[in-house]
Amino acid sequence: MRRTGHIRERSPGSYELRYSVGTDPATGKRKTITTTVRGTRKQAEKELRRLLHTIDNGEHVDPSRMTVRDWLNAWLRAVRAEVSPKTHERYAQIVDHALAPALGNLQLVKLSPAHIQDAYNKWADEGRRDGKPGGLSPQTRRHIHRVLHAALGRAVEQRLLARNPAEVFRRRLPKVDRREMTTLNTEQAARLLDGIRRYRVFWPALMALATGARRGEVLALRWRNVDLERGTVRIVESLEQTKAGMRFKAPKTDRARVVTLPAFAVEELRRLKRDQAERLLALGVAQTGDTLVCAREDGKPMLPTSLTHEFAKAVGRLRDVP
Repeated sequence: MRRTGHIRERSPGSYELRYSVGTDPATGKRKTITTTVRGTRKQAEKELRRLLHTIDNGEHVDPSRMTVRDWLNAWLRAVRAEVSPKTHERYAQIVDHALAPALGNLQLVKLSPAHIQDAYNKWADEGRRDGKPGGLSPQTRRHIHRVLHAALGRAVEQRLLARNPAEVFRRRLPKVDRREMTTLNTEQAARLLDGIRRYRVFWPALMALATGARRGEVLALRWRNVDLERGTVRIVESLEQTKAGMRFKAPKTDRARVVTLPAFAVEELRRLKRDQAERLLALGVAQTGDTLVCAREDGKPMLPTSLTHEFAKAVGRLRDVP
């Protein structure tokens, strides 16, 4: 049966929506919800259709009783198809570990800048997940604000809020000290590669130094994208790791690029290709154009996070050498 509701104009730009959510099992009486939408008649009709649709899908929450936690979870479901899995995972972490504990029990319609300011003050003084004293870093607090602002902005779009209470903080975000990027000169790079040569992080480090590619781009590089005759590499993919697993995606800029390799890297890659083919053949696996350049012994992808930890350990061992 198709659900219906009623719209009544209360005043110019304000409409009352009334609709049924079924029968109360305790009393047997019909349950009707009333909520107010600000905007045009067309927008009120659109919001009523959305509410009725949520009832059919079992996702309905009474707008007048919706908490900030309810809305944040609804927002996470809505943006899942709009962002990358890694970005969505980061959003969910911020909601679960910061926003929901601090603001989740408040009613969405009653959330005020004062509530948000209290939370921001607390995160400036405490809240580190490692249990150490001190507040969250300015960069982390800026990330939290962006997520909250985006979620509340969507609530405004759907007429659940008249205005975004996080908007007033747009010009008051904590300043982030920009540290100058540290780079290696030719001698330092050669010393680093020589020191980690016996570790499997040698090849990803070599490719990163030779191409300037990001970690995910290095680990997604396949032999079909390496032209050893011309000494070039095509960066066309990136490997992303999330809790759900790994996936190959377009580079961060969404554009492929060609990088010219230095002579020493070409010679090293010739050796790697030959040695890798022999190792894989011993396992009954043929090396093809799809084979990853920087891979595990069995040809499968390296885990990006594990690679970072291994590289840090390898560099740490170099520092311990007199």
